[in-house]
Amino acid sequence: MINQKKILTFFAVIIVTASLLISCGKIKSSNTVGDWYHETSRNMGGYNISAQTKLTIIRIEAGVYEYNLATTMIDQMYGGNPKTQYSSGKFEENIKDNKWVFSGGTFGNRGGYIVVPEDHWDDYKPNTLTVNFESGRGNAMTFTKN
Repeated sequence: MINQKKILTFFAVIIVTASLLISCGKIKSSNTVGDWYHETSRNMGGYNISAQTKLTIIRIEAGVYEYNLATTMIDQMYGGNPKTQYSSGKFEENIKDNKWVFSGGTFGNRGGYIVVPEDHWDDYKPNTLTVNFESGRGNAMTFTKN
């Protein structure tokens, strides 16, 4: 017969394990809220092409985040007139494998995710964010806070 002390110990282990599992996957994402910027340019066929991207991370409530994206392209081959495209979406609430995944919008459709450091931005606001995409869906982008 199993004694009462063993049963209580068993349930205590289950409760501690459950609380650890619930807390796993949470990040200090509030430290990433705000505007982030990425810029790239290259010369193709003698014409300069540049893209400036503004990523805005918005906290709706604890654990619920959305993003807005504005990408302005300037292509000298086509007159150099700036053209801006807008997109928006959400973030998945939990992380897995240090990936904070975009859901919907341009970045979500490309399988984008923010690389989360091991410390989960626990005690600081980062200076840069790296966005990676699924294979063949775009190059990594490093965003900076201005």
